[in-house]
Amino acid sequence: MKKTLLVLLFLASILLFSLSPITPAYSADKVVKIGGVYPLTGYLSWLGEYYKKAAILQVDLINKAGGVADYKLELVSYDDQSSPEEGTRAALRLIQSDKVVAITGTATAAITGAVSSIANKYKVPAVMSSGYDLRPDKEPFTFNTAHPTFFAVARPFMYLKKQGISKVGLLMPIGSLGEIGTANAQKAASQYGLTIVAEEKFDIKSPDVTAQLAKLRASNPEAIFSFVTGEPAALVARNMQQLKLDIPLIVSHGNATPGFLKLTSGLTTVKLVVPSGEIMAPDSLSATDPNKAIIREFNKLHMERYQEPANYFSGLLSDAVLLVVQGIRISGSVDPEKIRDGIEKIKSFPAIGGVYNMSPTDHYGTRIEDMIVLTIKDGKWQLIQ
Repeated sequence: MKKTLLVLLFLASILLFSLSPITPAYSADKVVKIGGVYPLTGYLSWLGEYYKKAAILQVDLINKAGGVADYKLELVSYDDQSSPEEGTRAALRLIQSDKVVAITGTATAAITGAVSSIANKYKVPAVMSSGYDLRPDKEPFTFNTAHPTFFAVARPFMYLKKQGISKVGLLMPIGSLGEIGTANAQKAASQYGLTIVAEEKFDIKSPDVTAQLAKLRASNPEAIFSFVTGEPAALVARNMQQLKLDIPLIVSHGNATPGFLKLTSGLTTVKLVVPSGEIMAPDSLSATDPNKAIIREFNKLHMERYQEPANYFSGLLSDAVLLVVQGIRISGSVDPEKIRDGIEKIKSFPAIGGVYNMSPTDHYGTRIEDMIVLTIKDGKWQLIQ
């Protein structure tokens, strides 16, 4: 009943967004600034565009519903240029010059780490949305709306187990990303009774991985896991099809975007398995899902504003804004340190990525059950579990 009531209250506020005109509940001269550090140029610009669109939409919706605690929200964002150094400069500018009460963003562990360092130094909450592994004891002002990396690996391994698949081959990029993928795969395999039969590595810039796939095939894997995103993930899939290696291919949750559909166009025999947030399948969720109505409404509003559906990353950034606002509501303050305390007290809060339950030791707040598994069929995303 409690979850149902929370969903209904959230939906009531969402419905208010579409009512126009509306009398603002905030004072005209009271503005609270939320910062954004997004990769709008550079190799991650495709992601930054999703982040900024979602942030703008969510801030507008909150303001149309009356703002928060007598304040109008203002989003101030800068381009980190897909660089940790620029991310550091952007975070400093937001805190020192723009006087934001919180920061949202960004992409990759390296950039997130740079922004997190600044936020914790100046005691300003940073609600990040990336694959950065949090340590609340070391970074008390940092939160993360992205599901923990282990969830994104374990969720498809759960799917494999239910399909009766027990042998997995690893094809990992050389470097820290591959090391993270391997470590989490080993942990997930142990937890769900799967066996890692072999592992090969490749240069992320390589134009071909057929040699590595051929070696893996010799170990008779029943599925392959490659912790990569974008073109490298599509390359692995294409090479598997060329080798007629017709077994499931698990790739990173970073591929849960419209762009990946284009990259994998033409694939017919390889079954891609992509972990994601529920926002990627708004019409396929169970009627009893506590987030279904919220997700469908946000996706509808996103379509109306941008003429494209929301995606996994849209949901992450939307939730970042919502968590900051909820922190303000709980604390009754726009003081950054009190907002941090408020975010940490969030309980049973339904949003896009799940029902959030924060604590001093959990700055993610989501569960593995908040993730789903997708595949691609006829050029469209399809829920498979």
